Amino acid sequence: MRDWFKKMGAIIFDFDGTLALLNIDFLLMKRKVFGLMDEFGVDGSLLHETYLLEIIDEVYRLLMERDSSKAESFFEKAHQILHQVEMEAARGGTLLPGVKELLNFLRERGLKIGIITRNCEEAVRRVFPEVDEYCDVFISRDSVRKVKPHPDHLNAVTKRLGISGEEAVMVGDHPLDIQAGKRVGMRTIGVLSGRTTKEEFEKAGADEILKDVTEVRVLLDG
Repeated sequence: MRDWFKKMGAIIFDFDGTLALLNIDFLLMKRKVFGLMDEFGVDGSLLHETYLLEIIDEVYRLLMERDSSKAESFFEKAHQILHQVEMEAARGGTLLPGVKELLNFLRERGLKIGIITRNCEEAVRRVFPEVDEYCDVFISRDSVRKVKPHPDHLNAVTKRLGISGEEAVMVGDHPLDIQAGKRVGMRTIGVLSGRTTKEEFEKAGADEILKDVTEVRVLLDG
């Protein structure tokens, strides 16, 4: 067991790319949202945010300064686009091999399990209907106003688990997961089952980099 792992009371997992394979068409999603922005008279080249959920929030704030009803309409329609694309991906989505066995193993070892995602709850439950049976807390973007890497998302998990950030480790397939964990004092693990490279995880400052999530066992038994 890694020395720092001995004091961990919980493991928080990202979902897409970490526990499950969902081929979400982010390019299609972004194209549709930017098309919607054009309809509402918002110039996408003037925005400061990088990721789509945050872009939608930024556009919402801009529109609120002009017309609150238009802002609400844009927000609702943008999230309908996200939901549609995510549900399409979920229909062909699947848990990665060994995930259920790993989660059971970790809970048997006395660790609390959290699952968080920027995805919608319905998409996750389509891929993993028994999610509540395999974790102590599951929080999708539908349950928080600010999603990871904003601290509110992980803080909501630690609050419900009754632990501090220093007592938990965040596991994910994207630098956002590493960033999110670090912001609340967590140790972080990057897994190479998504699109992020080892070098990108090293640059992000991940404490460990594993081939896939099942190798978390190495930290307990190695």
